[in-house]
Amino acid sequence: MFKGFAFLLKYTWKFNKMYVVYILLFQLVTASVPLITIVLPKYILDELTNGRRIPYLALYIGLLIGVNLIGGILITFLRGRCFTSKGTVFKNFQLFMAEKLADCDFEQLENPEFLNIKEKAEQFLYANGQGFGVVLDSAINIIGKLFVFAGLVAILSTMNIWIVLLFIVLVLLNALVESKIRENYVKWDMEKAVIERKTGYLNGLTEEFQTGKEIRLYNYKDILLRKIASHLTISDNFYKKQTHAYNKFYYFAGFTAFLREGVSYGYLAWDVICGSCSIGDFTMFLTAISQFSSAMTDVMQSILNMRQFGLYYKELEQYLNIPAKMQQGKRLPLPRHKSGEAQAYTIRFSHVSFRYAGQSQYALQDVNLTIHSGEKLSIVGENGAGKTTFVKLLTRLYDPTSGTIYLNDVDIRDIDYMQYQSILSAVFQDFTLFSFTLRENITLGNPDLYGDQTDEVIKKCLIQSGFKNKLAQLDLGLDTHIYRDFETDGFEPSGGEGQKIALARALYKNAPIVILDEPNAALDPRAEYEMYQNFNMLVQGKTAIYISHRLSSAKFCDKIAVFQSGTIAEYGTHNDLIQQGGIYAELFSMQAQYYIS
Repeated sequence: MFKGFAFLLKYTWKFNKMYVVYILLFQLVTASVPLITIVLPKYILDELTNGRRIPYLALYIGLLIGVNLIGGILITFLRGRCFTSKGTVFKNFQLFMAEKLADCDFEQLENPEFLNIKEKAEQFLYANGQGFGVVLDSAINIIGKLFVFAGLVAILSTMNIWIVLLFIVLVLLNALVESKIRENYVKWDMEKAVIERKTGYLNGLTEEFQTGKEIRLYNYKDILLRKIASHLTISDNFYKKQTHAYNKFYYFAGFTAFLREGVSYGYLAWDVICGSCSIGDFTMFLTAISQFSSAMTDVMQSILNMRQFGLYYKELEQYLNIPAKMQQGKRLPLPRHKSGEAQAYTIRFSHVSFRYAGQSQYALQDVNLTIHSGEKLSIVGENGAGKTTFVKLLTRLYDPTSGTIYLNDVDIRDIDYMQYQSILSAVFQDFTLFSFTLRENITLGNPDLYGDQTDEVIKKCLIQSGFKNKLAQLDLGLDTHIYRDFETDGFEPSGGEGQKIALARALYKNAPIVILDEPNAALDPRAEYEMYQNFNMLVQGKTAIYISHRLSSAKFCDKIAVFQSGTIAEYGTHNDLIQQGGIYAELFSMQAQYYIS
């Protein structure tokens, strides 16, 4: 419980110190004003019923009005400052969590266990929809209520001590019952986090542009709605459990409130009849009792909030402590080639095997391969042969389960992760375009790579990738938004247009190693022909790894590696492999027959 508070206080102080100052002042003022407004009405009533001294009456009324006026202004001011300052802290926490997610190892994004931990960690920060920083707010609220208790104890000290103890016992009983309910509530939420992540996915399918075609074309609506309904029913059952449990607490709380008020009114009314207290005392004590019970309940609620969401903190702690293994290690600089050239790199796979988490079968097994600087390598093979896994290991989205990948004889795990990434450009088969401008989609993390010439270089890359004609049709040019998610004048690229933009992005980065994973999959025959014609120019002087099901592209490469069942079954030039008459020759002839009259 206190670890969570310490964590939030530390980062809140780091992100916005004034928020802590404002919230403390807010608690001080909100504690002081009610105490004054409890006491002053007693003196006003006593003057009205007994003394009737006009100067004193005017003074007490003036003080009461003044305290309410000034206190109300201060409370409004501080509440506004707390809200805006909290927004700043919330923004920074969101960035903090987003940075953690962006820095995590890529393999974690495909790991359900990691995604579940992330979901539960967010329960701590965002309090299951109750707002950010409930633990911090609750702790500060307890501090504020200490001021209230100090004043109320002073007021109630003249009452029967047994009556005060009864009120304390009733509040503690309420807190005990609610704490038991909240323990179950947290357990339910832990389970619900997993369920709601899947429910959110299913609901999202009906909104996604990419999935809309399949849903309509294959009449998937009814089955999908049944899946959604099934999961919504599971989620609804959780809410019903929570509501049923909370209703029991509210019934009990209502009974204790009835008991408290009955005892209060009965005891004080009897004191007035007996002449033990004045009408002013009667009013003051009733208000003080109500405020005392309310403050006690508020404190217990705050403690329960801290306790409840403190249980989530261990999930946040686990999430934040998941190591980004890719960015650890020796973090060596990029090694130079034996030739002395800074941009010359030889890549060597040495007995590399890889198995995805939770899988018993290896996706790659004992792969040995050397790619020399400036060499053009074609990787071919049937689906599931291991081609994409090979690329994931080469780009260090994953690390090998066993074996080593070397860059100029240095283990790539020992090289600084960001420096290693800087020498790679890739056009993945499942490339992503963002709902940003065309310029931003090309430059990504390098918006000023070429200084004043950046826009010219972008246009050149788009022309080289075959996007010239489409670019000329865009009224806003590079400022045109891709997709219409946020801009009505955006454009929806076809599959081929999107692939050309992705290729231009890789050319813009101008990295010495280029990976093209099915770069012609969505291209029409003319665009594919033009890309083949320009292939040597596109990768001139670079090391190129080319993956394609269309084996005609392999003829443009220096070497060909044929993958089968996670291993390299054949390796050599196009002519060598054709003469061998093995897998490559068989696959090549199967495709070639469709182009021979």
